[in-house]
Order: sequence, then C-alpha cells, then structure tokens
Amino acid sequence: MRSHPPLHVLFVCTANISRSPYAERRAVQLLGAPPPPEAALRVSSAGVPGFPGREMDPEMGARLRERGADHLGHVSRSVSAQILADVDVVVTMEYAHRMRIATSWPEHAPKVFGLQQLTDALERVPTSASGRAALEGALALARPDSLSWDVADPYRRGRKAARAAAAEIDEALAVIVGRLAGIPAVLGN
Repeated sequence: MRSHPPLHVLFVCTANISRSPYAERRAVQLLGAPPPPEAALRVSSAGVPGFPGREMDPEMGARLRERGADHLGHVSRSVSAQILADVDVVVTMEYAHRMRIATSWPEHAPKVFGLQQLTDALERVPTSASGRAALEGALALARPDSLSWDVADPYRRGRKAARAAAAEIDEALAVIVGRLAGIPAVLGN
C-alpha cells in the first residue's frame, strides 16, 4: 500500500491539442495503459491560454497511433488556478507557457518546469532517487529555463514537424516517467 498519493504531473502547451496531450497519452502508455491503481505517477494536460473543447491535432494523433497509444477522446482544456492547485509539477513545452503561468498564478511558479529543463535536472539527480525525492532533487538542481529548450509547435506544420516534436517529447518522457514513477521507461514499443 502506498504511503502517499501519486505525484501528479500536468503537461502544458498552447492550445492543449498537440504537444501536451501527446505527452499525457505517451506517459500513460509508459505507465501501462491504463495505469495500475497503485501507480506512483498521474498525468494530465491543459493549455495556456488554451482552446477548450477541441480534439487532438490529427498529425500528433497519428504519431500516437504509430507508437500504439490512443489519441481518441481527448478534449482540450485551459489551465486554471484549480488545475494548478491539484498538481505537484507543471511541465511546459515552451518558455512562454512557463512565464504566462508565473505571471497569472505566481503562487504556482516554483513547481513549473520546461520539459527539457526538468529532463536535464532529473538526469543530474542521483539515480538512487525516484518519485518525490527525484522531484525535490530536480527542484534543487534545475538550471534556468530558456527559449533554447522549447519544443517547437508542430500544429499545422505537417508530418515532419509532428515527428520531430513527438521524438523530442518521447526522449524527455523516458527520463521524466522513469524517474518520477520509479520505473525504467522504455520507448522502443
């Protein structure tokens, strides 16, 4: 029996129709779709500013299908104070998303990371740490986020852009899911 609730990770992009739902669905797949009730990690996604009520972008949905994950049923939503209050860490796809959250909800700024920023920090945390200990280590070791770590928005930019975004997110998720869930994340499937 778990002594504490699972970590809850929120992935954020602009509209919550491409990058963040892709990250959410791939993380679920890595955890075992559906994740077991005792899973150490929960994931969700939202957009800032967001465009609520939209399906996932077809190109990113195709990238999920190629990897054996499900894209159906996604409905976009916007970041809100309540959503932020309910998560342990926010992972943004662009520096601009991070800044918008920090400006609109400054009380949540300490738990907001860029995708590559969190990946970099977790890779520098001792491998013996996982779950909350790995997250606390990442908070202490995180280098400043920057525009150079942005995941380019693939929306309406074709298959090549979607593949590049998916590959970049997959590489980061191997570290994030593995370290925060305390399991080795294998993306070869």
